[in-house]
Amino acid sequence: MAVLTIREDDLVTVSVDEERSMISTVWKGYVPSPDYRAILLQTLNVVVERRLVLWFSDSTRMGVILHSDEKWSVETLTPMLIKGGMRRVAVVRSLDFFSQTAAERMADSTAGKVPYKVEFFNSEVLATNWLMQELEILA
Repeated sequence: MAVLTIREDDLVTVSVDEERSMISTVWKGYVPSPDYRAILLQTLNVVVERRLVLWFSDSTRMGVILHSDEKWSVETLTPMLIKGGMRRVAVVRSLDFFSQTAAERMADSTAGKVPYKVEFFNSEVLATNWLMQELEILA
């Protein structure tokens, strides 16, 4: 089965690989708050509709994540991801120190409170390989 592109614009590419039960987000730079939240909600809806369990997020070029968006992600998005059945999230680290720090803070603040693993990687290959190993474990 082919990979289906859900969204493609100057902020992000969101695609689905149903065979691997995986959604992918490739961030292209700084994302204003309303767009950040809309993209993540759109991604969540696809996860729920298609019962996807893996999320690959390439944050290499993502700019800073505002503190209010960080808080929203933890308090609003995370409980919805839990209900949606997410099992594994692999994040390719941002080159932006502040974005990476925010992402790690979000993961740390939910560690032990969520039924899915979040791991950070320095390359797409390492992140994807980890997800595929996890998919075998889940199967």
